[in-house]
Amino acid sequence: MPMNMSDEQEPYNVETLVDEEVPQAEERPGFFARRRMKRQLKLSMRRQKQQKSLRGRRKGEKSKSSVWGAMSSLITMLLIVVLLIAGLWLATIQLFDVKNDVNVETLFKVEPGDNLNVIANRLEQQELVSSQDLYRLMVSYENNDRRLKAGEYKIPPNATMRDIMNIFVGGQSIQHKLTFAEGLTISQIIDKIKVAPLLKGQISIEPAEGSLMPETYLFESGMSRDAFIIQMQQAQTKFLANLWETRAKDLPLENMEEVVILASIVEKETGVASERPEVAAVFINRLNKKMRLQSDPTIIYGITLGKYKLDHGIRESEKNRKTGYNTYNIDRLPPTPIANPGRASILAVLNPAKVDYLYFVADGTGGHAFTNNYKAHQKNVRDLRAREKAN
Repeated sequence: MPMNMSDEQEPYNVETLVDEEVPQAEERPGFFARRRMKRQLKLSMRRQKQQKSLRGRRKGEKSKSSVWGAMSSLITMLLIVVLLIAGLWLATIQLFDVKNDVNVETLFKVEPGDNLNVIANRLEQQELVSSQDLYRLMVSYENNDRRLKAGEYKIPPNATMRDIMNIFVGGQSIQHKLTFAEGLTISQIIDKIKVAPLLKGQISIEPAEGSLMPETYLFESGMSRDAFIIQMQQAQTKFLANLWETRAKDLPLENMEEVVILASIVEKETGVASERPEVAAVFINRLNKKMRLQSDPTIIYGITLGKYKLDHGIRESEKNRKTGYNTYNIDRLPPTPIANPGRASILAVLNPAKVDYLYFVADGTGGHAFTNNYKAHQKNVRDLRAREKAN
């Protein structure tokens, strides 16, 4: 189809094409340019790495700072708690040494089996301590909770809790006395122990005659009666130990048992301490001569067995009565002691006076008249009868 000239495209102009800029291929950098670019790249990467490291370090330092801040707060709190505890402990110790308001001496009894709780409670009830809890705490802290001894104690006026603890730990309890005269029989001693108000419990042991040491004993309130008897037995055993070696030569006794038997007779024959060696000598001399002892107290014991007092004088029929103890009818010694002799009588038998007496009789003044022959003895007996008749 014929074309309109207006629609025809403009023909190419060769000059126009020649003069128009044609893109050229990019020129490749030279050697030194490349080295400079590499150096700049490395520097750039190093800066980035340093910046990254710096940011990490700052972040770590910030984290550490937070941790140290928390720890510092915790340490401060702990110090405050420690100081509070130390202050409370110091105050507790000071309270333990504060005097109470009781201005008089107080009796306080720790019963056998009482534990710290029971003791502390009763102390508070009697206003001897201000706080039973504080008393328990400090006694336990000082490892004394199991060292508080039973007993009856005197708590001094205005005592501190520490004072009271030390009194209980030291066992400084009130000591009571019970005295037994020399020459008492087992029955008489047992009867006295039974009615002692500060001793406790029933008597379940049966001590042998002559096995108890008569003297004054100290004991704590609440001690059992059996324990008290054992204490008397131990005192006798301890005293007799090793005494046999101290005896006089040619003593006509075979052992300490016979010493105690003869000592019990000496004890019953005289109440005058200075006469015991002479009375012992009379019996020792009679044994050496194979003579019967002929002691009136052995007649009485053969009748009563020490369980009661004879309510009349010795009758002739009683003197002739055959018992295991009547030394008018038996040779040598009775089978057991007739009483519990004291130390002086035992020592007198082991080492009697060096005299030749064979007889003695009361002289009417509380003592005895001694002689070495029967004729003189008969005269002393007549003198005694006359004196008794005159009175």
